[in-house]
Amino acid sequence: MNILFLSHRIPFPPDKGEKIRAYHILAHLAKRHKVHVGAFIDDAADLRHTESLRQLVGGECLLLSLGATARLKMATALATGAPLSASYFASRTLARWIDGILLRHNIDRVIIFSTAMAPYFLTRRDFDPERVVFDMVDVDSDKWRQYADAASGLRAWIYTREMRTLSALERQAASSFGATLLVSPYEKETFAQIAPECRRRLHSVLNGVDLEFFAPDREYPNPYAPHETPIVMTGTMDYWPNVEGAIWFSSKVLPLLRAHHPEARFYIVGARPSAKVKSLAASDVVVTGKVDDVRPYLAHAGAVVAPLKLARGVQNKVLEAMAMAKPVVATSPAARALHVVSGSQILIADDPAAFAQRLIAALKTPAAIAAAGRKYVEEKHDWARNLTRLDDILHAEADTVKSSAAHDTSACILQGVQSES
Repeated sequence: MNILFLSHRIPFPPDKGEKIRAYHILAHLAKRHKVHVGAFIDDAADLRHTESLRQLVGGECLLLSLGATARLKMATALATGAPLSASYFASRTLARWIDGILLRHNIDRVIIFSTAMAPYFLTRRDFDPERVVFDMVDVDSDKWRQYADAASGLRAWIYTREMRTLSALERQAASSFGATLLVSPYEKETFAQIAPECRRRLHSVLNGVDLEFFAPDREYPNPYAPHETPIVMTGTMDYWPNVEGAIWFSSKVLPLLRAHHPEARFYIVGARPSAKVKSLAASDVVVTGKVDDVRPYLAHAGAVVAPLKLARGVQNKVLEAMAMAKPVVATSPAARALHVVSGSQILIADDPAAFAQRLIAALKTPAAIAAAGRKYVEEKHDWARNLTRLDDILHAEADTVKSSAAHDTSACILQGVQSES
């Protein structure tokens, strides 16, 4: 097929958050199809990956840098009633490039990655929306609801507005496009409850883990000091749920853990730590900033924690730690999209005392739960296996379009015969 892939972030390299899912979908598609990619860049350093992306997909690529004008568009959106996030990624340059792609190439399918990119094909009349696959990933509007519930004043008003406007856009896109993907059965059912009219168009396509890359049986250099028990949290550390989680763990859980394990040390491993995260640094808390390779920090950790109070979708950081055969202690929001049982493949707790107790248990007997975690990821989160579901959806949509075209042709022939008679 000839596929157009639109993403709000350059889907290369797979080094954080949604870029991981976008990259693996793109790499999977590029093995079988010719793919054209339009995406945005929010980090100038990502421009160096342009040629690698072109070589991967084999088609045309347009990468646009986000700047001050994108923020001005969000201000305008306050007056127009549009979602702030969708307005942030509105671009006439990208829209014109899409026009050209549709003229230059016989595009069979469009894949839209993230709700913010949906408007590019919601109003087009020159492309059948049934041939669009919309990867919503997770129910982003519900994330803004959670933010609103935790905020107050003007911030709460803005978050509530974004939840309301984004939810309307999600429903419009899922109703219009041929298929909508979500990252887990939990996310699919959550959205189906919100938008029951879209249920028949919804599909769950699970995230995966690069199991060869995150391999626990390799040798990794030890980044920790001798005689300490490192407790590790990974992620992009200017993302508010990660910031809040790091603060909560440092202030509420770590003191309880150190009462039993005074040698325990909390390592916050991830790029762009916010000022609040940096301020956590102390004798028992290390803020690393960006690291070249997260695997050594996981491989030599005593345990890995995901103490998120706000979360949607599948947490890649949890899957990666489980793939590295590390015992993971997580909150319910961080684990609810997984088909796991607390005490089997993972340990789950939500209040500080219970979280500390689960962590103490993980440090005492880590082997069994670590092995079960790795096995779970191997069975449920293999990219190649999970993305066959996307292949099925693409081919099912193709058959639907062909059937519809045949029906339309037959109707036209019949109409012509009737008019001639």
